[in-house]
Amino acid sequence: MALAPSIKEQAATVHPVGAAGSLATPVYSPMSVLRGMLEKKDYVAATAFARKAVTQSPTDPAIWNALGLALRAIGEAQSAAQCYQNALAIAPRSAAIWSNLGNALVDSKKFALGLAAHERARALAPDDAKVMYNHGLALAANGSHVASLELLNRTHEMMPDDPNVVWDRARAHLHLGNYARGWQDYEARLRTGHLPPRALPGAPWDGQPYRGKRLLILSEQGFGDAIWVARWLPAVKALGGTLIVEARRELVSLFEQQSFADRIVAKGDSLPDADFHLHQCSLPKLFARSASTISSRPYLRIHEAHARRFAEIFDDRRQGLRVGIVWSGSVTFKGNSDRAQPLQPFLDWFDMPGVRLFSLQKGPPEVELRAIGSERAVDLSLHLKDFADTAAALMHLDLVVMTDSAVAHLAGALGRPVWVLLGKNAHWLWSPETDRTLWYQTMRLFRPKAWGDWRTVFDHAAAALLKLQPTNAISSQTAELEKYIERHEPSEY
Repeated sequence: MALAPSIKEQAATVHPVGAAGSLATPVYSPMSVLRGMLEKKDYVAATAFARKAVTQSPTDPAIWNALGLALRAIGEAQSAAQCYQNALAIAPRSAAIWSNLGNALVDSKKFALGLAAHERARALAPDDAKVMYNHGLALAANGSHVASLELLNRTHEMMPDDPNVVWDRARAHLHLGNYARGWQDYEARLRTGHLPPRALPGAPWDGQPYRGKRLLILSEQGFGDAIWVARWLPAVKALGGTLIVEARRELVSLFEQQSFADRIVAKGDSLPDADFHLHQCSLPKLFARSASTISSRPYLRIHEAHARRFAEIFDDRRQGLRVGIVWSGSVTFKGNSDRAQPLQPFLDWFDMPGVRLFSLQKGPPEVELRAIGSERAVDLSLHLKDFADTAAALMHLDLVVMTDSAVAHLAGALGRPVWVLLGKNAHWLWSPETDRTLWYQTMRLFRPKAWGDWRTVFDHAAAALLKLQPTNAISSQTAELEKYIERHEPSEY
């Protein structure tokens, strides 16, 4: 889902210099300056400062460690790993640095090696809560959620006041389908600082009837999250009362076409008075305590008049399946690189006889299609001003094939056929490891065999798309099919 841009993956706990006990430094030193920069999250300045400091003190493991922390924070995981290795060559028994090395290796998708580094850290400091926490997060990143949950439970016993541990444990529970426990822990996001603080009207709502009162549902996280939780808004409305829903501006028109709220308020506008409030992603805690309570039926609609606006775009009387494509979610989402793909493999695999491609892509990745030209896919981006427009376009498509992003939730919520191409260890919403999901009955999931195995994902989806077409439709286009097969030697993705 990518719940995009969903709450960012909790960065693995980093050990400041001195955490292992042997690397403590005087107050007035390069390390005191670096500590201040790291605490302020001024990672670019910290990187520059540490690079100079390490040339002056090349045998100081603390400075190498600090440089690694700064480099990892700006996304240079492999360079960070080298810094940690340099530090370990000087201080080989530092559990803190072994743990930090494990973090950087996992970031680089070197999971076996990263987990081995975490195991070395645990052997050196078996009772260190932060070392254990990092190991638990690394296991989660590798998809080992049972083992991760065990370590996160133990970490919570040692760090009971840290909401980040509870937040990470929530996602382990949700990956495993432990919904009641997972939703309970999911409330920790309200204490981690993930959500910007603001004054809220009324008291927190506990799910009780609010007849004669006003309830405000608050926007949080990404577009996909808002569309996903909208399934419960009719049930919320049935308990009241006046229901006011805050939504990001791109969702306002879509939500105004539903009947689940008395008023939609654009996020960023002043909040109205209310007797109660609730953050939107707290709704599943009240309405989805177990898998048996989750419905996969469609729950959104688009007004017919709105859908008719797109009729002319699609009505050119050409034959073939109309297939929408989306290759990237929000580029500001930290995990987008693990779920997005370039446009080119979509064209290589799905531009086949009997298929007409339509791009629903929005945001910076739109430029990929413009660079290639629209001969192989119709660019709809100029017609899509918000999610209501995207919903209207979906009503004219036979299928959408896409990577994990908000449009997948929109298609599923509308009951439109959608195939989602997933990376390894995908978002917990797409668990367990099957080709179907509890959340949307018209959605099919395509999964890789290993990290980076996008070729398998595209191959299986392309084969399934070919099978959708009637035999007579394919045989009538034999020449085109032969050309498709001849040129279909795509590079590795």
